[in-house]
Amino acid sequence: MLDSIIKLIIGDLEEKRAYKQLMKRVNALPEDYRYAFRKIRHYMFSVGSPSGDMTVFTDLTMFTDLVELLEASAAEGKPVLEVTGSDVGRFSDEFMRAASSHKAAPREKLNQEIMDKFNKNGEWR
Repeated sequence: MLDSIIKLIIGDLEEKRAYKQLMKRVNALPEDYRYAFRKIRHYMFSVGSPSGDMTVFTDLTMFTDLVELLEASAAEGKPVLEVTGSDVGRFSDEFMRAASSHKAAPREKLNQEIMDKFNKNGEWR
């Protein structure tokens, strides 16, 4: 019970640690990549997911994927706009849409498997 109260008050410590680790990786990026990441993150939080699926923000997977892309591109010496294109908002929207679709697939598979076992009346087939 005490764990539940602590989690309610201060949040999940593992998630906070993971976020801090992610931000250390962001801070290790070249300046132009850091700037781009922070602006993209701000945009994503401001506009929300284009598919309306706000669960893309409940874990760090989407942002971790973005950091990995930026790290790889920086290591290759690519300019930021070569990665994002000139329409960074569109890039961000597509990135969020892809993250939403990756989360939706397992949910849809689960629903389909359950529906295959039960008919519409909830009876076992």
